[in-house]
Order: sequence, then structure tokens, then C-alpha cells
Amino acid sequence: MSSRDTIAGVCGATCCTYFGLPFDVAKARLQSQQGSSSGGGSLRYRGLVDCILSIVRQEGPLALYGGAAGALGSAVVENVVGVTVQRGLRRQLAESQGRGLDIADQSELRPATEVALGGVTGVFTSVAMCPFEVIKVYVQVHGTSPTGAAREVLRADGPSGLYRGLVSIVCRDVPFNAFFYGSYETICAMLMQAHGVERKEQLSFSSIFVAGGVAGSVGWSLIIPFDVVKTRLQSGAARGGTLDTMRSIVCAEGWPALFKGWTAAVVRAFPANAGLFVGVETAIRLMNRTMGEVPA
Repeated sequence: MSSRDTIAGVCGATCCTYFGLPFDVAKARLQSQQGSSSGGGSLRYRGLVDCILSIVRQEGPLALYGGAAGALGSAVVENVVGVTVQRGLRRQLAESQGRGLDIADQSELRPATEVALGGVTGVFTSVAMCPFEVIKVYVQVHGTSPTGAAREVLRADGPSGLYRGLVSIVCRDVPFNAFFYGSYETICAMLMQAHGVERKEQLSFSSIFVAGGVAGSVGWSLIIPFDVVKTRLQSGAARGGTLDTMRSIVCAEGWPALFKGWTAAVVRAFPANAGLFVGVETAIRLMNRTMGEVPA
């Protein structure tokens, strides 16, 4: 594993958090509300735009950055682990195949291999980020402080409460990371081929922005039902296991309820994940230049 990957993950996580946090707050509010849109106006928010405008009117613009500390902590842990593990796995695979160790900055693996490596990465990120996600969601839904959220969770369930919804996070993050990193590396490979370059470091930032944004949108579109379940469990709006919660949501609110917050998630995913990879690649390029490793 490389310390440069870890530093790049911190930079990427910071960009990811602040690019996408307002949409993340809206997503948590939309997913945690219970009821059906056909239930005679029983829902507090009617959609993404209504949710954001209502938050701004009733709580002020800064409320859209509720849980910023928890969100940043969660994003730093997730992306430091994710970037470090994913790039490290690519290097180890390259070494086992007798290829150059700088494969993390190139694109010599098949798309199926990239997807598999992303899936393995998702197991590591799920375990690492779960406590931060629990606190972040609690803050965003209940409007308390991170310290207050941690106190309430620990009082209600003890230390195990910090791992509420872990199974739903694994169910969400393994396929998400598989398609997220797989899509990103595959799109970068296509762009590298189109521009006739051999390393991601030679791609423009606009190319990195598009690759990261599309990869994030693809990943979130595929895993949103598990994210809804995770939000319900971590906010305290539901109790039980992942499948039981999913069944309860469908029985009480119908299948569409499993896709609550989809618009907010996908709208957030493009700038947030574009920002993630722009942050990662910017940090990698600066460190490479500082160490005199600028590609020809």
C-alpha cells in the first residue's frame, strides 16, 4: 500500500464531501420519511427541490451542510480505505502477473477484473465507515450534533449501535464499489485510448471529472434500495435486519419507496464523485511532480 494513495484519498474525500453534501442531506431526509405519496399529503417533502427549499426556508442554508463533520469523517475513512485498497490491489495483481507496479496510474486490466477489485474494496470500506455513517445519518435526520448523536446511539444500543445497518452497507457498497471503480477505470481506459495516452496522469481534468461523475451516477443508480434501508436503520426509523426492513418498507409503502431519494442520490453523485477523482488525481500529480516523476 502507498502513502501517496492515502494522501490522495484524503484530498479526494474532502472534495467529494463538500461538492455533494447538500444533496446528501436532502437524500437522508427523503429516505427517512415514511408514508406514501398517494397517502393524502402524508409526506413532509414532495421531492428533491421541495426538500432543499423547505430546509433552506425553515432552517437556513447552513442546514444543507448538516452533519458536515460526520460526513467528512465518513468520506475520509471510506475514500482513504477505498483508494488505498483499490490502487494497492491493482499493484499487487500487476506484480503477480509480472507487470509494472505503476499500473494504478495506467489501464491494463480487463473491465471484469476492475469490477471484481472494486467489489473487494467495498468490503473494506463498509466496515471502516459504518460508525461514521450512523452518526452522519442521525445528525442529518434529527438535527442534533455529532457528539449528541453518538451519545444517543450508544445510550439506545451500546457500541453495537454504531454498526446499525452494517449488512445493508455491505449490500450497498460491494456492488457500488464494483461498478463505481469498474466504470471509472473502464471510462478512463476508453478516454486514454481516444486521446492516445498511456497514463491517467496525462488525461485532462475535464476527462477525469466526466469519468468520475458518470461512474458515481452508475453506481448509485444500481444500489439505491440498500441505501434507503441503511438510512432507515441508521436514523432509528426502522429496527431489524436488512431484508426484514426492506420487506416492511415494500408492504407499508410499496416498491417505489425503495427508490426514495434516487434523484438526490444521482444528482449528488455526479459532482461529488467527479470531485473525488479530480481531488485524487490532482494530489497524485502534485506528489509525482514534487518527487520528479512527471510522465513524458
